Amino acid sequence: MKTRSLLLTLLSLNLLTACSASAPDKVEQIHHMQVPLVLPGEKPPAVPASHIAALYQENKIQIDRLSAQLKSEYLQHATAKDIFTEDSSVQPVYASLTKLEQLELINQQYLKDKNVIGLQKIKLALEPLVT
Repeated sequence: MKTRSLLLTLLSLNLLTACSASAPDKVEQIHHMQVPLVLPGEKPPAVPASHIAALYQENKIQIDRLSAQLKSEYLQHATAKDIFTEDSSVQPVYASLTKLEQLELINQQYLKDKNVIGLQKIKLALEPLVT
């Protein structure tokens, strides 16, 4: 009888835990984030270079901050075995860091091309991650 009530309690606890909806963590959000690609096309109205540089810098700071946060939260105690194990819990973190690196490269290219729309789209893609 005691085992039955214990099992019932554990099952109830498990269901409550499984049903609680939690927001996806940053690793998952970054992993599923679409990298905004905006090809240079029609020239938008003239935008001051200082505005373009400010957008680039703001994006860069947010990307660097997210990368540092992922590294400190998830990779502090990672071992070489964790890194090379295919189904390791740190693999999604490395995939997210790779996506952030790609985003930084695109951010640099948009600065070089003076692609304001692209820089703004990166900013919008990063907003849900930095709140």
